[in-house]
Amino acid sequence: MNASAPPLPPKLPGASQYLAQAHELCREHGATLLFLTLFGSSLYGTESPGKSDVDIRGIFLPSTTSLHLQEATKSLHYSTGNNARRNTAQDVDIDLWSVQHWLLQLLPAGDIGALDMLFAPSHPACTLYRSPALDAVFANPLKLTDTVSGRAYAEYSLGQAKQYGIKGSRVGALRRVGHWLAEQTGNLPAHAKLLPCIDVIAGLCDDSEHCFAVETRQGKGLHLCGKTHMGSIGMEEFARRVQGDMQRDGARALEAEHNNGIDFKALSHAVRALYQVEELLLTGKIVFPLQQREELRAIKEGHSTWSQLEPYILERLAQVDTLRRTAPHSGTYQPDFAKQCVLACYGHTPPPKL
Repeated sequence: MNASAPPLPPKLPGASQYLAQAHELCREHGATLLFLTLFGSSLYGTESPGKSDVDIRGIFLPSTTSLHLQEATKSLHYSTGNNARRNTAQDVDIDLWSVQHWLLQLLPAGDIGALDMLFAPSHPACTLYRSPALDAVFANPLKLTDTVSGRAYAEYSLGQAKQYGIKGSRVGALRRVGHWLAEQTGNLPAHAKLLPCIDVIAGLCDDSEHCFAVETRQGKGLHLCGKTHMGSIGMEEFARRVQGDMQRDGARALEAEHNNGIDFKALSHAVRALYQVEELLLTGKIVFPLQQREELRAIKEGHSTWSQLEPYILERLAQVDTLRRTAPHSGTYQPDFAKQCVLACYGHTPPPKL
């Protein structure tokens, strides 16, 4: 096993205690700490003084004994908070991943936190501990990142916003159909059927997953969010069904239209993810703290409305997808390189060349 480097000087009050707790957490499980960093808003530069809790993440090396006995754990956790209440600014969370779980499972799966960890050393003031065993990893991020076919950052961004009915989401499809139906009030003839409107509705959704025309044995229908509505039903009945689905599944989207009940912290993460992947594609790296941290902090504090954020997120998603095809920097996950990095941590093979 490679010798660990001495800890870097603490950069904030309590850093020594956090580092000591991480080492103790590893010792309790026969593991060795490889890397420890401030994470979350501290790393991104979007922390709110007196409001943000301390989020610390790191990487550990399981013992060979635990591996031989198949007792090695993928993660270790310590928290001063509890499940009965939300974390406060005084709470500390420490989450550690095994180097195997990080390099061989999370990164090829496109896990967002794992990708952020890969670039965390770019913010030296947040680094609390770093072993030279991971130098090859941090020096070659594009060998551990799939920027060409992977859409992890985009999917994460959509995931943060989908509960508010963003285009491309299940609730988003319901919301758009509901709006169109409201606009047609008084414009459709009495006893109008759905059939003549199916292609129009499918086109306005522009969503091949949640809203599209289908052909069945009974005739043409509209598949909307898991349900097939036959063209033979009346438009009044179809509108009633859509309204019922919105009341059941789209309550948060309806609230968002009035800028109520919105988790602006989640939406700031949606925008942040798109900024990060854009930087990665243009420069081949992500540098923390983020250049856009003031804008992201303003979003997190609720200085924008959902009606402003939705088109902005969709526009940036489209820009990132276009950039992905012409990006000056691209990465492809290389499993053999990742395995060599893991083995080098145990001293079984020389470290990969930097």
